[in-house]
Amino acid sequence: MADKFLFRFSGQAAYEVDTGRLKKLRVVFGMIDEKRTSMAWYLFSSDGDAKSKRELANPDPMPPEQFADRDTGGRDIPHTFTKKIGLEELAINPKGTPAYLMLELTETNRFIECRIDHLHTKAKEVVTFPFGLQPILPSRTADFTTLRRPKGKIHGKVSLLAPIAPFDANKFILGPQGKAQSSILGRGL
Repeated sequence: MADKFLFRFSGQAAYEVDTGRLKKLRVVFGMIDEKRTSMAWYLFSSDGDAKSKRELANPDPMPPEQFADRDTGGRDIPHTFTKKIGLEELAINPKGTPAYLMLELTETNRFIECRIDHLHTKAKEVVTFPFGLQPILPSRTADFTTLRRPKGKIHGKVSLLAPIAPFDANKFILGPQGKAQSSILGRGL
């Protein structure tokens, strides 16, 4: 029987960025080792079209609006890989690896089910994995009624936000700090 490599995934926050003609989504999640001692931060950022990218260069962009997060006691969801990879090797390209994101609000409105799909790892394995977030209610930005309908897949890129760090479940809700935090809230990705 072949070796299996277990990691856990947990959503940390989701943001909507108004670029003028298009709204981009940024979703921050963590990849946690099997023993829950170390983790790496990742960011999914949806694509923008050429016009919206020019608008993002505008010196007065709209600030991102957070519409989901993780509360203390959130859970991490296990995923088994068939090929060995490290915590920093989820995305094959350091500038962002193409992938899809699916978001769906549960019937009770308590959780947003997230799924990264068709992501190529550095080990040349194509993976799909779930994680969850909690909606921030009421939200000025997210239209939760549209999350209840099948919207299909949102195309974007997954990028490593921060290198390997110690995992602390109580501090996970604070998210990545420093340079990684500015990558989430800034115009970059």
